[in-house]
Amino acid sequence: MSRRFETLSLEVADGIATLTLDRPDRRNAVNKAMNRELPLAWAAIEADPAVRAVIVTGAGDKAFCTGADLADQPIPNDPELARSIRSISWTGRQNGCTKPFIAAVNGMTVGGGIHFIADADIVIASDQARLIDTHVAVGFVAGLEPVSLVHRMPLGAVMKLALTGGDERLDAAEAHRLGLFDEVLPAAQVMPRCRALAANIARHSPTAVARSRAAIWNALEQPLSQALEEAWRLIMRQNDHPDASEGVQAFLDKRAPVWQERTPGDLA
Repeated sequence: MSRRFETLSLEVADGIATLTLDRPDRRNAVNKAMNRELPLAWAAIEADPAVRAVIVTGAGDKAFCTGADLADQPIPNDPELARSIRSISWTGRQNGCTKPFIAAVNGMTVGGGIHFIADADIVIASDQARLIDTHVAVGFVAGLEPVSLVHRMPLGAVMKLALTGGDERLDAAEAHRLGLFDEVLPAAQVMPRCRALAANIARHSPTAVARSRAAIWNALEQPLSQALEEAWRLIMRQNDHPDASEGVQAFLDKRAPVWQERTPGDLA
């Protein structure tokens, strides 16, 4: 599958979807059109059974995503929606997409662009990547992105980024030290590494991967005892799934397993 939007490109090959924020002349900032198109792209990814992993990156070699385009702000025309948290639906998590998502951070990330990093399952970054949060410098609240980031890195580092309006920047080496970036590589190696990781994910049981991912994200949002109970529920559901017996039999037969496609109710 290949699909071209006004501000995005979506390519699917070998079970991997590559979603590219494609406004390099505006450093991949999110404008009204991209704000409309991102939910459509994520819906297409979720609905396509061929997609087993997703890579999100930015076009060009300067920026990953520089947040909202202040010259064409991504505000919905519906006034009620514009005042709702649902007006920010840029990432897989924000759109309820259950496919694993790798952020290929190929350059500068500013403000709202941090959503894509905070919500990613795995973050692979160029050694030239850096994070800047300019919300307070233009009179906006640095809210959603720091609230998500504080689940991934220390409070003081988040505060320093959010409250200084861009005067303090987080470079790739420091983001890696703090645990926000999982790997930092020379720019030319970022996409090959992301594709290799995505391919490793894509060859396993789609249902087992989705349930494992759900259990781990739940652990960030629930008390430990509740998260463990939910993880156990998912384990039991998977044990009753055909992929569990197929995986064991394939291992014993020394052959590649033949997995079933996921169904909409697999994470219920």
